[in-house]
Amino acid sequence: MSNVPMTGVQGWHQFLTGRSRMLAEYDIARNQSKAHEVETHHGRVAEAVFRKWLTSFLPKRYDVCAGYIISQGATSEERVPHFDVIIYDALNAPVLWVEDHPDATVAGASRAIPAEYVKCVVEVKSAFSSTTSTQVLEHLRDLEPLVQVESPNERYRKFLPPNFFCLAVFFELRETEQNSVAALDNLVPGDDMPRFAGGMILRRQGASGEASGRIMRIVQQEERSTSLVKDTSTLFGTAFSNTKRLATGQHQGALLNWTVWDFSRFAWDILAIMNGTYDPHLMSSLHGLVWRDQRVRTTKP
Repeated sequence: MSNVPMTGVQGWHQFLTGRSRMLAEYDIARNQSKAHEVETHHGRVAEAVFRKWLTSFLPKRYDVCAGYIISQGATSEERVPHFDVIIYDALNAPVLWVEDHPDATVAGASRAIPAEYVKCVVEVKSAFSSTTSTQVLEHLRDLEPLVQVESPNERYRKFLPPNFFCLAVFFELRETEQNSVAALDNLVPGDDMPRFAGGMILRRQGASGEASGRIMRIVQQEERSTSLVKDTSTLFGTAFSNTKRLATGQHQGALLNWTVWDFSRFAWDILAIMNGTYDPHLMSSLHGLVWRDQRVRTTKP
């Protein structure tokens, strides 16, 4: 990384300790998983520590759990998928039931939340790869029956609210996957997932410092080809995916970029989207922001 000294908004270093703690607990769990016949323990730990951090960050009007999204428009015969992270309106939402077991903590118990109170769903994976990125979108597509427009005067709400969105979080990008264009391509939804808002990779394996990778949806008029991606970057730097043509005739892709402020930006964007104040042209907040030789945008282009 650059030797240019870092500076930033008051408290930025303390804010980034949330990222550091998540990665430290993940690394301990990953080392322990190596002794297991099937290495899955670190994946469960990643989900748990992300929920713990998110709960500590968000205001009390929102709560975080693993669990189920229940629609009063669905029948008891329909399958109810389980999600890693559900953010919901804690002030108004009832919890329909709690599903726990003797070894689960209160925080680790799964809750069933009515669909109309759910603000966001986050899928968490340990490593970013072509396999895990495919799994993320496949699972988030289980939300599709709940993403419909209903009348604001509807008495019996059946669907997710209009401002609902979903995200993906990966704890690391390993060196073995740094040239995997398919990993980024697989995170480009088509017309079937209009609520997918991108995601974050907490770190690059082997890289020092606090840079995290932000995955953003990009909609443009032109198609982007694989050959251009391979010629310009690896996933360890700024990278663009291939694009998919939408029904509107536009092309949708994904942009992966790494900066020291992207962890903070990701956190504040989640809150801004839920609060209805998000502007893609501006930083949602300056809290927790840090830079080296660059400055952040605080006015519209």
